[in-house]
Amino acid sequence: MTPIDKLFAIEELKQLKARYFRYIDTKDWSGFAGLFADDAVFDITDDVPGCVLTGPAKIAELPARQLSDAVTVHHGHCPEINITSDRSANAVWAMEDRIWWAEGSSSPVGSLQGYGHYFETYERIDGRWFIKSMRLRRLRVDVEPRAKDPNGT
Repeated sequence: MTPIDKLFAIEELKQLKARYFRYIDTKDWSGFAGLFADDAVFDITDDVPGCVLTGPAKIAELPARQLSDAVTVHHGHCPEINITSDRSANAVWAMEDRIWWAEGSSSPVGSLQGYGHYFETYERIDGRWFIKSMRLRRLRVDVEPRAKDPNGT
């Protein structure tokens, strides 16, 4: 790849990751699933011990269920993107997320603020980049418990 081709690929990957965050926050689960390669793997064992999701449908199903009654804000920063071929790349993204669960939610947590990094690989298929693998590693998570109502429940 020429240097210009690499820069163009880097920009495409930044756009892919921007859609990832926007689709989570707007709860566009169909769009979210469409970002992943058919055999994609997402390791979220820092959030859910032992949880490694495979395939776009499974990757989208868990957050769709866990965040159905939450407002979320996800940010990705400082991408370190390495184009390894015309069909593959990898990256590390610094991240921060905020989640507020609705009053009456079944979540035991009221809100969460997390910090960490995404470690990702990408594959270009038919001229379009997809997420091939993701691993979320958290550095810190600040949790606010659910507020008790005046009746003490």
